[in-house]
Amino acid sequence: MSFLTALYKSYVYGEENDLIGLKEDGDNLILPIYHNSMKSNGKNIVEVFLDKDSNLLDARFLKEDEIVIFPVTEDSVARSSGVSPHPIFDNFDYIIQDESKKSLAYIEGLESWISYSNNEFLIVVRNFIEKDNSFDQIIKKLFYEYKLGKNKEVIQVDRSEKKEKETSYDFSKVFMTFKIRNFVENKDVNLTENRNLQDEFIKYIKDLNKKDQSIPKIICNISGKEDYLCLKHRPLIGSAKLISQITANNENFKGRFENPDETIKIGKETSQKIILMVKSLLDGKNTCRWLGEMTYVISWFSDDITNNRELNLAKEIQISYENTSKLSPRQMRKNKTYFGDENKTVLNLYDKTTEDIVKSFTSGRKRFVDGSNYYMTIIDKVSNGRVAVKYFREIETSRLKDNLVRWQQKYHWIRYDEQKRSYEFTPSPSNIIRSAYGIEREKGLEVSKKSFEKDQYGNILAAIVEGRDMPKNIVYALEMNIRNRLNYDKCWAQVKNCALAILKDKEGIENNMLDRKDTDRSYLYGRLLALYEILEKSTYDSDTERVTNAEKLWTSFVNKPVTMNFRLRNLMLPYEKKLGLSEGYKKELLTTIKEEISQIINLLSENYDYKSSKSNSPLGPGFIFGYEAELKFINYKFLKFKENQKATNTN
Repeated sequence: MSFLTALYKSYVYGEENDLIGLKEDGDNLILPIYHNSMKSNGKNIVEVFLDKDSNLLDARFLKEDEIVIFPVTEDSVARSSGVSPHPIFDNFDYIIQDESKKSLAYIEGLESWISYSNNEFLIVVRNFIEKDNSFDQIIKKLFYEYKLGKNKEVIQVDRSEKKEKETSYDFSKVFMTFKIRNFVENKDVNLTENRNLQDEFIKYIKDLNKKDQSIPKIICNISGKEDYLCLKHRPLIGSAKLISQITANNENFKGRFENPDETIKIGKETSQKIILMVKSLLDGKNTCRWLGEMTYVISWFSDDITNNRELNLAKEIQISYENTSKLSPRQMRKNKTYFGDENKTVLNLYDKTTEDIVKSFTSGRKRFVDGSNYYMTIIDKVSNGRVAVKYFREIETSRLKDNLVRWQQKYHWIRYDEQKRSYEFTPSPSNIIRSAYGIEREKGLEVSKKSFEKDQYGNILAAIVEGRDMPKNIVYALEMNIRNRLNYDKCWAQVKNCALAILKDKEGIENNMLDRKDTDRSYLYGRLLALYEILEKSTYDSDTERVTNAEKLWTSFVNKPVTMNFRLRNLMLPYEKKLGLSEGYKKELLTTIKEEISQIINLLSENYDYKSSKSNSPLGPGFIFGYEAELKFINYKFLKFKENQKATNTN
């Protein structure tokens, strides 16, 4: 299914399920065809309150974020400098009758609509605006004291304070909407709520199309229904259009067609539904995400066009471990840690149900339904006149669930909260990109080129949806970054954790526990690096803490492990001596570290010839997993030693 077809069918789904028009929650507004909306900023829209005799009862500025739905024509919705009035809702320049071209065009259009429908709401509005003093009446209702300037400028005078204050309003740019008292069954009705008026306007436009002999009748290539050929498609972002006019420049058809009328034929109603659907998705809080500049990613479901499931592929995913009391003895044995603590367990993600994983991507209560489809697209406003579709994908929901599970299984790592409870996390796309390509600045990691960042973001989202692996360029960038620790002062933990999650599957690592059977050269040297770092740090106190030799020589060690290992061993001698003079848990820690170093050196000697040039070649990314596992093991031992000493002293 094409992007345009998916949008059209989604709008039809909205029609069938009464999702068109303003709803109670105000979110995910899907407009009726041939209509537009405007949100108030508190000063740009005035609501005129009338009775059925066209007498002005009140006038007010709409509150901030109030929305008005109003009818538009093909010309008025895309107007720039010409005279193209909206049928009823417009700015004062059009509505106030002063014999100008704009006001004459407005009243002419309104009269034409009235002659077709004879709608009472329209007649009440027309009779009011034709009054000579309508503008003065409105201003008197809005301001207690004011002065009139030129070209509908109004200066509000405020004498409530000691010093007089004047505020200027340019009413030529302020819009006017209408509300009528006791209009239907003793209820006040405004323009937005008047569904009957909206339906009548749609019928009116259809009648105009039918009478216009210059508009050819076609079978729409999208809907498959008989319709009138759309020559002017609505703009989507500003004046930029998603669908170009078929009578536009040659580049829209040259190379594939000889004439512009050989391109896709889209009907007027279909065009309206497509653009209004994508506009709704762009404005939806759960359906659109800004990627930077003028690029957006849009996603929705065929049976959930407002994404009430709140599926969010852009967030960091966290899954807490199950309580150990729920585990079978077999699971306990299987997941027992190398630390020897039987109350701590490590669960593989495969022990989690698919539903747990899928839920971690969502926030809403609505569940996935097999048989529905998921759509994701990336659009970019490439110029003032053109919106480009950079990516579109339709996928069955059942397959999407499988792909979400696959992504999380491949790219997750273990973290701990403040209560030292463990959970598995999958880094968000933004975290991945910044860890891979970010430069550390005062506020954290920042990618200098925003266009590059948004392209990488789109690539990651596409990989998640389609069930593909992480893009290779990102994997390579992370492999390079973990080799250069001193490039990161504040953000090393972020880069390291992200790399652990992304590289885990590639390196064949199952969990964050120390694997004493792993004889991989990179893994073993990574363990040594952690031991040297802890050994030196253990001699520091809070006042003397500084960058360790292991951290300083990190890059050199990774590039020439045999050479730098000899150097670091010599550099550690003073710290070994200092730690050996300590009492209590620090002395026990030194013994453990020396035992670990001895075991690792023996494994290296048994499996590798240190005199060989290959043994001194750069380490692979697996070193970071050896480093991390050894670090956690020693830190755990360190805490145990401290706890035991504290208990002994207490007794």
